[in-house]
Amino acid sequence: MSVYKPCDIRGPVSELSPELYRRWGRSLGRRLEPGARFVVGGDVRATTPAFTAALIEGLCEQGMNVLDLGIVPAPMVYFARWSREARACAIVTASHHPPDNNGLKWTIGNQPPTEDDVLALEHDAVAEQDVGPRPPSGRHVRADITEEYGQWLQSVFGKQGQSRLAHGRARLGQSLFSVVVDPGNGCWSGRAVRHLTQVFPDAGFLAIHDEPDGTFPNRNADCSKPQYLTRLSETVRERGAALGIAFDGDGDRVAFVDDEGVGLSAEEATYILLHSLGGELGGRAFVHDIKFSDRIAETAGRLGGIPITERSGHAFIRTRMIETRALFGAEISGHYFYGALHGGDDGLYTACRMLVHLAGRGESLTALRKECPPVHMTPDLRLRVTAEDHQRLIEDVKDAFQDRPQTLVDGVRIDFPDGWALIRSSVTEPALTLRFEAASDTGLDQLVRRFCERVPGLGEKLLDQYESTRA
Repeated sequence: MSVYKPCDIRGPVSELSPELYRRWGRSLGRRLEPGARFVVGGDVRATTPAFTAALIEGLCEQGMNVLDLGIVPAPMVYFARWSREARACAIVTASHHPPDNNGLKWTIGNQPPTEDDVLALEHDAVAEQDVGPRPPSGRHVRADITEEYGQWLQSVFGKQGQSRLAHGRARLGQSLFSVVVDPGNGCWSGRAVRHLTQVFPDAGFLAIHDEPDGTFPNRNADCSKPQYLTRLSETVRERGAALGIAFDGDGDRVAFVDDEGVGLSAEEATYILLHSLGGELGGRAFVHDIKFSDRIAETAGRLGGIPITERSGHAFIRTRMIETRALFGAEISGHYFYGALHGGDDGLYTACRMLVHLAGRGESLTALRKECPPVHMTPDLRLRVTAEDHQRLIEDVKDAFQDRPQTLVDGVRIDFPDGWALIRSSVTEPALTLRFEAASDTGLDQLVRRFCERVPGLGEKLLDQYESTRA
């Protein structure tokens, strides 16, 4: 598949080069006036320094004044963009993808790229073949914003966090704020515990996998799947900790493990975070991706929020956050977005919000997890098909269920009296992704089988995939 995705650029490093990043830098620089401030950072992968240097060269050749943050978590790049009043930012990263991948994320102003923006970068890269480095007309300055970011985080959560911590300790004892942190050898390594201790000086934090290493030797860079958080779960149980916190490779995603060592699903974490907002949600939009359980939209509605369904993908959720001036947003992969962050996301900010809420409730994370309504839903069921067959098969599903209500935000979602079915194109591989939800486990099984019977072109392979998840 192409490295040019709907939201960003990412793929095997064998398909990338410093020259490509230099061209992308020139292309991005042409979108702004000369002298504009442009923030750049990168993740811990071995190829990132060379790619970042080339990107900066391209930006400077187009007259950008580049603020180079070096190797930092993605949320710190976003923070620097708005705190330093920069016009744009870019991050050399492949996020949660394997070590032999890399990529590029960017925003111009506060807007993430559209699919047309990504295509424009591809066009410019091809058009500039065989053009070597040019004399720079912009400036390149290195900057360390670690203290600035930490002070901001403390100003947001510090006073409230310490007050609630004292309240929670009085009810549950010291163990309430014994926390295990797992940066997964990614960008929050050596940083997350430092900032958390700054915000919660009376809490106890233990870090695992805390050395930055772009080969991700201890676990997968993706924190969204419980099977990658085995050691975190074990450490939480061994230490009798209140919870575990895990980040992905570039630090914008976050996942949680409760005091029993159970990984929270995206629905459970989002349910708790919705409640952490209290009365703030009343009358405000909550943006969620289409793959979430209906239980989450129902929860937001009960709390007075206005749930809005959006296409899966960081840029799509963030764009809708900005358009609707939403208070909160969630993507099932572990991205959490906030109006207070100009529609952006930040894994460490979300961790602080979870800790403050947990302390204020004075209850265990296990107890809060169990408050979430039961969810009867399949994981993503992936069927590898050729790119040419994607849209045809989606159209076949639409035709097979013409009698049912359909939502076309991302692929097609078919609504049934007892649940729903979603089929969409994967943005990471040549595959179709399907997901189903029903009101009960038995109802889920019946729904999947009814669906397979009506779509014979997909049914047999899909049923095999589904049954493998039930084994």
